[in-house]
Amino acid sequence: MDSSTLIKFMLNPDTYPFKPEKVDMLQTHISYLFIAGEYVYKVKKPVNFGFLDYSTLEKRKFYCGQEIKLNSRLSPEIYLGVSEIVSDKSILSLDGKGEIEEYTIKMRRLPPDMMMDRMIFDKRIDRAIIKKIANKIARFHQSADVSRNISKFGDIEIILKNINENFLQTDKFIGISLTQDEYNLIKDFSYKFIDNNKPLLKKRVSENKIKDCHGDLRTEHICISDKIYIFDCIEFNDRFRYDDIASEVAFLAMDLDFLGEENLSKYFVDSYIEISGDTDIYKIINFYKCYRAYVRGKVESFQLNDPNIQPKEKEKSLNSARGHFKLAYSYARTQKN
Repeated sequence: MDSSTLIKFMLNPDTYPFKPEKVDMLQTHISYLFIAGEYVYKVKKPVNFGFLDYSTLEKRKFYCGQEIKLNSRLSPEIYLGVSEIVSDKSILSLDGKGEIEEYTIKMRRLPPDMMMDRMIFDKRIDRAIIKKIANKIARFHQSADVSRNISKFGDIEIILKNINENFLQTDKFIGISLTQDEYNLIKDFSYKFIDNNKPLLKKRVSENKIKDCHGDLRTEHICISDKIYIFDCIEFNDRFRYDDIASEVAFLAMDLDFLGEENLSKYFVDSYIEISGDTDIYKIINFYKCYRAYVRGKVESFQLNDPNIQPKEKEKSLNSARGHFKLAYSYARTQKN
């Protein structure tokens, strides 16, 4: 099914059995989102970026199932199931009879004004909320899967591979979204930290601190409504979810720092450690915050070369990339001093 046919079908209120008044569409580089009343339908685009492959209908079916399964660990109430877009004599229908043309994930719509990033902007986040979030994440990590295969992703060789990949993929952005000084200092800090902390990093593996995590734990993926919902985990590549729980804690802490909430960031880390008892996180949190900030700077920089992104959006991505690289630099400089 071509994209124009899909979009026309999904934007039609008559497509849905509950007949919403209107349907709005958002899209990312990997998905279409159709907002229909109290529900959201997500369709994966037929793309292949190497680290992510949705290129065939069968693969999209599989990853729709994975998205439901993995996100149900933290927000089972949100992910309702996978619907089929079918065709019978060229007439499309949702969950009808006919040949399957596409798959779509059906989700409950969360209130946009209760998203954590929006609430931070409006100064509606306090320590009590942060404590609840820390508790939910700590409990999730306690029950998250761990195995010999997952633990391998905490090996020194894999950590170095991830670091190497970062610097190889960002040297072309020197002078654009990061400075030569930032690049050099962060690179030097990262390799020295790994070299000086090999016993601690190996201890993390032996103590089963490498788990099947969320993988993209940022404020925009947390909703504080009738309860705390954490959603949109990475389903398309296990390597991006199998990680030290300290790195996942660092991701959200870094995001809070980036949004100017350093006190709440510190309180989140302190609360998580108090609940989990994992005091070794204090020894590695700065390294992982630097790593996560650098990755965000890299991802935002990638947008600068995308011909499908409008100039205003590219300017926004450039500013975000520069901000994240500067934040990574500040972590590296603090540790060095």
